[in-house]
Amino acid sequence: MSQFVVTQRFMSLATNYDVTAPGSEQVLFTIKGTLMSPTPLFSLVEGASEKVLASLHGNFAKTQFHVLSADGKQLASVEFPAIALKKKLSLKVGDREYSADGGVFSGVFQCKDRSGNTAIEISKVRSVRDKFSVVTKDDIAQEVGLLAAVAIHSRFFEMI
Repeated sequence: MSQFVVTQRFMSLATNYDVTAPGSEQVLFTIKGTLMSPTPLFSLVEGASEKVLASLHGNFAKTQFHVLSADGKQLASVEFPAIALKKKLSLKVGDREYSADGGVFSGVFQCKDRSGNTAIEISKVRSVRDKFSVVTKDDIAQEVGLLAAVAIHSRFFEMI
């Protein structure tokens, strides 16, 4: 199981996030948004090395996102309904499918399979900055959980 905290940076031109371990200030990864892109586009990079580990590509309406590995292979897809009263999503990782219902006001997304097993839990943390707790099970790549949190933020919590 992997646990991280994804925090949006203040005062950056593009939307950027720092990824830390719970209770730590040390930045393990950075998620960098692309400035002036008509569609959401983010890169997950490792520490100071700037090595790209994965990327997140969204459509203009922010209803479909694809998590791609560094070599461009699809790791997962996240889909949101275009119109919904509740915050919902569906996640596909390979041939496995998960769904999450964040409710109307809640910021907790438990991605569960049809048997009710939770693969990823993404929770919005009360903070001055937009911050998310991300917990992924061992059989799900940590990149998928981290970039799914960014997709959720982009769809439901960003003003633009």
